[in-house]
Amino acid sequence: MLLNVLLYFLICPRLLWATYLNSLDSPSLCQQLLSILPPSEKKFLDILLGKLKIIEVFQSASLQNYVKNCKIIPLEDFKRQATLKLALMPDDSDIGLDDLVILELLDWFKNDFFKWMDTPKCDVCGVLTPITGLVSPTPEDILWYARKVEHYVCQRCGKSSRFPRYNHPEKLLVTRIGRCGEWAICFTFLCICIGYEARLVVDWTDHLWTEVYSQSRKKWIHCDPCENICDRPLMYEIGWKKELTYVIAFSEYEVQDVTWRYTCNFRETLKRRTLCRESFLLQCLYSINERLLSQVQIEKKKFLMSRRVQELTSFLTPPKQGSENYTGRTTGSLLWRLSRGEIGSIVPQSSYVFKLSSNDIEKKYLHIKYSCSSDKYFRSGDHSIEGEGWTSCTFSHKNVFRKVEKDWKMTYLARTEGSSEGTVSWKFDFGNCDLTIKNLRLNLHSEVFESGQVRWLIFPGIGNHRPIVYSPNDVCPLETERFRGLRGFCLSVELSGGNSWQHSQIFRQALDSVTFPFEVEIQFED
Repeated sequence: MLLNVLLYFLICPRLLWATYLNSLDSPSLCQQLLSILPPSEKKFLDILLGKLKIIEVFQSASLQNYVKNCKIIPLEDFKRQATLKLALMPDDSDIGLDDLVILELLDWFKNDFFKWMDTPKCDVCGVLTPITGLVSPTPEDILWYARKVEHYVCQRCGKSSRFPRYNHPEKLLVTRIGRCGEWAICFTFLCICIGYEARLVVDWTDHLWTEVYSQSRKKWIHCDPCENICDRPLMYEIGWKKELTYVIAFSEYEVQDVTWRYTCNFRETLKRRTLCRESFLLQCLYSINERLLSQVQIEKKKFLMSRRVQELTSFLTPPKQGSENYTGRTTGSLLWRLSRGEIGSIVPQSSYVFKLSSNDIEKKYLHIKYSCSSDKYFRSGDHSIEGEGWTSCTFSHKNVFRKVEKDWKMTYLARTEGSSEGTVSWKFDFGNCDLTIKNLRLNLHSEVFESGQVRWLIFPGIGNHRPIVYSPNDVCPLETERFRGLRGFCLSVELSGGNSWQHSQIFRQALDSVTFPFEVEIQFED
């Protein structure tokens, strides 16, 4: 059946919808054409055209220049991090620098730039306010494409508040808050601003995300900014148990039905597609695409059509649940595993070693702290940042990643999903001076759930010594002179056990916390 769909898509006549789309400037004619449609098809067409208005805004040169000139995106930082990772890619990898930059953008967008809107707190009482329904949008709301405005009322003091669901990227660059729609619109636009071809993807069962075209892989890549997930298209059907119907991608040059990338059960999905006739959808897409390509030069048009045929051909074979599109870690897509920090030995190992500065030597004191909420290390003696990113000051790490729970506003380090054990180590070497350890104080926070386990180990000295094993309670806190006279040590942690990767965690804290769940404080003597 899909082969027929493909052929029909390529050769179908313009028919009614070419006439409709070319008559948008004539309200009376539009109304006449719409009057012959069933209500569900009218609504379907309205959604298609509404999303096209957003795509038109994406192409605004002035708005793109605003993002570039204001340096909203730390692109150079992304490129530096991506270059380090690219150097450690396997020789036969098809991952390119641009793919790795997208992973950096995804992580930054979720953890630093945009915020999730769940239930707002009352400005007066500070308690969560329940939604009471929708209210009419103001002219200003409509200007920023907010067709829905949610209304909230505090049950304690009665204060009301509004939350317009903005769909205009310029407004979202200011508010930086919303749900999946706002997230996907803003993220797609930022991808375009830094030179990527990006599509806004709309799932008719109530979700939105982005697709970015990978030049190195010659394919469209699934990116979900809400989840910080890349190249895992079957996550919705298999992981979220969604019963997908229509998944449509919108870009500058085309509107594409990409449902078949996101489902491995074509037959059941086709049964659920009842909002409009398949012929109606095909005619709409054909006419819209003809219009979008009408001003494109012939060579560019040939390239786009060739790429479209290649993509449609890929939809003829359903993806399989056990293929690289879904499973992770060992058989999953390398790009997806990269986005989760689940790439084992090819994760850049920092081999970082803490040494004493001249200021430390003078004061005979060293204090290293790490905040999981800010994801930074600090050297308190110099009042400076020692490293940014939890891996930046580790000597080694394996099967561990930093998890950010936006809904719960918490963050922690945990082992990667599917791994039986995760390890992290930090090395301290003071052989560059005549000082030795006098007293060691540790404050290392960890949490376990069900049968999860965390073990802390200290390897005395800087050679191969048998470790001293501590329980989580022993090091939270620990103050000892047991290592007196040593010129260094290696601190390690092992995470294992439990029925889930989340059952053993270290450094768990609230995203707005200013405490330090990792502290190593050392006093020295001659």
